[in-house]
Amino acid sequence: MASIKNVVLAGASGNLGPAILKALLGSRKFNVTVFARESSKATFPSAAKVIKVNYNSLESLTSALQGQDAVISTLSAVALSDQSLLIDAAIASGVRRFLPSEFGSDLENPKARALPVYAGKVEVQNYLVDKAKTNPEFSYTIVRNGFFLDWGLQVGFIINTKGFKPTIYGSGDQEFSTTSLPAVGQAVVGVLSRPAETANKVVYVEEIALTQNKLLAMAKKLTPGQSWEPVHGDLDAMKAASDARLKQGLFDDETFIPYIYMAGYGEGYGGKLEKVDNELLGVKRLTEADVKAILKPVVQG
Repeated sequence: MASIKNVVLAGASGNLGPAILKALLGSRKFNVTVFARESSKATFPSAAKVIKVNYNSLESLTSALQGQDAVISTLSAVALSDQSLLIDAAIASGVRRFLPSEFGSDLENPKARALPVYAGKVEVQNYLVDKAKTNPEFSYTIVRNGFFLDWGLQVGFIINTKGFKPTIYGSGDQEFSTTSLPAVGQAVVGVLSRPAETANKVVYVEEIALTQNKLLAMAKKLTPGQSWEPVHGDLDAMKAASDARLKQGLFDDETFIPYIYMAGYGEGYGGKLEKVDNELLGVKRLTEADVKAILKPVVQG
């Protein structure tokens, strides 16, 4: 399989996009183009070419993708529907590899796959797989990395230490996979550097497996003398409440975020990845000391 040289990143200004862009440019392996919406005022490093596109126009996307070898999408959840048109444009323009906006839970797990929050991702994956079957020159790679470690700690998603009253979902002892944003960027570089080995596959990356209780213990050691008052979060009750909100037509964070917690912390939902491709993708593992270094400024302010 021919090497990949010309790469497009769609969605470079969100939470994950900048880390992937930095990894692509830092590798010095690729000519990188960023797609930005016509209304976007985001700025990007001068080493990346920037093209304004209309994600609702097949003609705009197809024109902009001429001469490109690969597309990485980090489009936000609200823009997942844009990916089908981006996939069509990629095929029409001769792009050989597409990485959809996955980068999270293991949706090969049937229980996780059935969670409503992932319906858009599942739809895109099914569309992508079907297109690869009927277009032999076109291929895909799906990257699954568990929760974002650094972002998840910094914004209080994995464990919210604000006020020293974190909610511990479920038992708190369920292992889950985590990967930092820079490591996800390295995983993308690894995929594009090994096109034959990663064609039409799901690849898995994990820097470290953690539990909420382990993180809480770390936080306590980093704040000697501080009293902590963890609160129990009932995952089944949260999921039932989200199901009820869906039936009411309420499509918001309050409805969908509990499903993500269930995918990470729920028993049997695959929050702990069963296998990883770190070696293939060039991703190193972290130690608990590395995690403490990320957690320290969060809990010490």
